[in-house]
This record gives sequence, structure tokens and C-alpha cells, in this order.
Amino acid sequence: MLLKELVSLPIYANAKVVAGMDGMTNSVQSVNIMDAPDIIHYLKPQELLLTTGYAMKDHPEALLSLVTHMAKVGCAGLAIKTKRFLQEVPADVLQCAEKLQFPIIELSLEQSLGDIANYSLSHILEKRTDELNYALTTHKQFSQMIMQGKSTEDVIEALSTLIASPVMLMNQHAGLLFRSSSMTESLYGALPPELYAKAAAVSPHGSFTMELPQAFAASTSYFTAELHPIVTFQLEGYLLALTSDSDQQLSNLTKHAMEQAVNVIGLELMKRQAVKERSRRYKNEFFSDFVDGLITSEQELLHRSKNYDLLNHPVYVSVVAKRDTSFDLLRPSSALETDGRFISERDRHYNLLKSEFSKLDLRFVLFTKNDYFCFLIALHASQDVAEGKESKFLEQLKQMVSSLSAVHHIPISIGIGNPVSKLSDVPLSYKEAIEALQTGYDARKKQFVQPYHAKNFSNLLRMIPKEELKEYYEETFKDLLSIEGKERSDLLKTLSTFYDTHCQLAETAKQLFVHRNTVTYRLDKCERLTGRDLRDPVESLRFRTAFSMESLFAAE
Repeated sequence: MLLKELVSLPIYANAKVVAGMDGMTNSVQSVNIMDAPDIIHYLKPQELLLTTGYAMKDHPEALLSLVTHMAKVGCAGLAIKTKRFLQEVPADVLQCAEKLQFPIIELSLEQSLGDIANYSLSHILEKRTDELNYALTTHKQFSQMIMQGKSTEDVIEALSTLIASPVMLMNQHAGLLFRSSSMTESLYGALPPELYAKAAAVSPHGSFTMELPQAFAASTSYFTAELHPIVTFQLEGYLLALTSDSDQQLSNLTKHAMEQAVNVIGLELMKRQAVKERSRRYKNEFFSDFVDGLITSEQELLHRSKNYDLLNHPVYVSVVAKRDTSFDLLRPSSALETDGRFISERDRHYNLLKSEFSKLDLRFVLFTKNDYFCFLIALHASQDVAEGKESKFLEQLKQMVSSLSAVHHIPISIGIGNPVSKLSDVPLSYKEAIEALQTGYDARKKQFVQPYHAKNFSNLLRMIPKEELKEYYEETFKDLLSIEGKERSDLLKTLSTFYDTHCQLAETAKQLFVHRNTVTYRLDKCERLTGRDLRDPVESLRFRTAFSMESLFAAE
């Protein structure tokens, strides 16, 4: 309760505030009696201290130190019984208290400090009990509404009626979700912009009271705004009420009612989230098994896919998205998965990707697998996602990646598998999408859209260690590589052109602009130096493979 409310009780009838009148709105939670000079070390915030001043009768300067310390700690005030050991409060103490807006109250000699303390504490506890009973009753009322199937909107309306104030529910970005009927369109439209700025900046761990601008208060009779965050495993939004209570007790009851409404709404949101997570987990498990090829029964595949409207589409394609950087590189993945902050961030990414993909006007199912956000797209006959490198679909995905980075600061990259005509072939498209994504990362790309391209022979060679490639290359050409200068270059060029022209001597000579006999001479020399029959199919394949390796060595 407020200090001014406490001193209005009958037991303080002859008390007088001698300094710090502006601090009489301090909150009082407890009352203490000073009987020793070291009480200064045991004082608590929002505590009213009663004293006769006996411990300081011979040291008046100690009273100044006590007042300064109490103001610093955040005590409610000092009530001192004068005309006994101290005839009056020293002027410098009064001046200091006035400057600090710290209340000093002179008590009469009629009541003992013990009686004053007991009476005050009894009144504080009685009021606190009434408030707790009110909070319990309010929580029960709101809880019963939810158990009876009432909506969050019904709870908001009931809260508005209970506290006789306009109430509205906002999301985590301070956007309107619902407003009570008393929060009229005109009243909502007149809300000051700074209110939304305060909402976006308020801590999710505590409520906030804001004084409304004078112009708004004068026109609406609402002087303050009570703001309470709604938190589950993440910040869900805010509950806001406009109040005109000048009475502190009514203001406290309003806060208690809002707190209970916030608790009930938070539990309801957690229940909804649990249902959503259960459904999402069921979907993730099914599609994870599907793309891993673990669902072998075609009947089961058709039955479960029917729930996601995936049947009877002529074309399917898999798209895999992944955040470029880990959420927290310094922590192990096991810790990340159990971290509420990680779950919240991943859920945000999921919802944003789903929202952005919905704009593409495609039938899709989104599921998660490991670190991937996976999209299975079902297309109509008129839709095409693979019209070449500059298809409309690719451009849409590139714009989506750009938007997620610029607007939401999420660096996402995407891999796309090839379209398939049967639902049972989706696992192949998924593996291609994963491979396409990894290809982009191997090339050190960021925020890219990478379609799948089948590996050519050069791609396969890149998978072999460079040391083994060099050994194969040198073994194939043997002594030919020991020749220096132009002669080695001519021999290798002739041999390479010979295989490019399918072992035709005339065509080889024509492309090299030399005589046919020159080609024959060079090929014979290659056979002698390498010890291999150039026309043998096995040796021919070996030479072609070795020539394909040259570009890999040049890339070094």
C-alpha cells in the first residue's frame, strides 16, 4: 500500500509529515522498529522505519547518515517520535530529506512504537490477503472460461468488464490481435504511437506502466496504460489496458486481474502450441521416413499422403532450405536442441518460410528433418518448375531468399531436386535437393538457390583424392611426361585429338594441320614411350580418363 494510505489510519491520527511530502506515494510492504544504531545495515526496500531516536540522541549527525542511506536503499520513509529523546528533527536532516523526496513523519507520544508497528503490519497483511483472494478468484474465473471452451477473445472481454477498462491483445511485434468492445475504433485509432514503441521495447520478464500524453488523457479520461507481456517458451505478445484509476488499491486490483488473465492466456497458448507441435512432429516423422525410403508399403504411403492432399498430381519436386550459419557455433547440437531460445528461433524460421512459400501459389507440404526445412511441392500439369536456369520458379525462390535476408535477417540457402512423376519417386528428388544444396556450400556460396545437376565425369573424378589422381595420370603416360618442351606438347596434343576424333587418322591430321604420316609417327612414339596399345579399348579408356584429369590439376 502507499505510505499516504498507511498514515491515514487512525493510529497515525496525530502524526505529521515534516519533510519529503512528494515521497508519500512510496509503496510500503513492511514496518520495522529501530532499537540499535546498526539498523542501517538491515534495512530493506519499501520498508517504513519507526524510531524514538534514542540511538542518535548524542549523535545527531547519525540521523543525517541514516536518512541518506534509507533513500538510497529505497525505503518507504522514516517515522520518528520526537519530544522524547530528540526535541525536533535537525534542520539539515529535513533539508536533505526534502531534496531526496524522502518522507520524514513526526509521531505523537500517545501510541507506542510496538502498537503502531503491529497495527500497520496487520493492515498491510489484511490488504495483501484481500488482493491475493481477488487474484485467486479472478484466475479461477478465467480458467473456468477456458475449460468451458471459451476463446481467448472471451477472456479479454471478461477482463475488460471486470476492470472497467478497454483492453487489447497484441502480438510480439505490437500488432493488434483482438480488442474488447470498450476499445472502440476511434479510441484504438487515437492511441499514441509511443505506446507501440514502448510495447516493442518492454522486457518479457515484467509488466510496465506508462503515463499517457496529456492530450490523449484529456480527451479520453484514460491517464495510464498497463502493459503485461505474455510469455510461453517465447514472447507471444502483450496484454494492454487503458486505466483511469487514481486510487492505488483499484490500480493494484487491475494489475492482479491482468496478471491472472496473462497467466490463463499463456497456458492456453501453450496448449495450442503443444497440439501444433504434436501434429508437426507426426508430420515430420512420416515425411522423414518417406524421403529416407523407410515406407515400403504403397498402400500406407497413399493413405497417409491423402491427409496432405498429395495424391493425383502429375509432377512432384523437392526443395530443401537451410540457414547458412549455425544458431550458436560455440555450443553442441544436443544443447541447442533443448535450448528454449533455439526452439523459439527455429519456430520463427519455420513460420516465416511457410509464409513466404505460401505467396508462390503452389501446393506444398513443409516439414523439418535435422537442420533442413523441406518442401514437397505437388504441381498441376500447367505448372513447371524446371524451364531452365531462368525459370519463373527459380526467380521466385531467389526473391524469397533475398527478402528473408533483407527483412528478417535470416541467411537461407536452397537446393532443388529434379521433378518426378510418381509420388514413390519423391525420395530421389529429395536426395537430389540435398545434394544440390551441398554442392552450393562446397563452392563456398551463401544465400543461393541451387538446382540439381547430374554429375558428369569430371564431378566424379573430383571425389577421388588428388594424390591418387596424380598417381594414375603419371602411370598412364609413363616416360612421355619426361620429355621436355614442344615435343611433349605435340605428342600429348596429337594423342588427345586422336581420341577426340574416335581414332581417325585423317581427321586427326586435319584438326592438327599436319600430314597424316606425322600423326602416325607421333602415335607410334607414344606407344613406345607408354608401353600401351593405343587402339585397345581398355587402354583407350585409360588414356581418355587421364586426359580428363588434366583440368583438375590445372585448377590447383
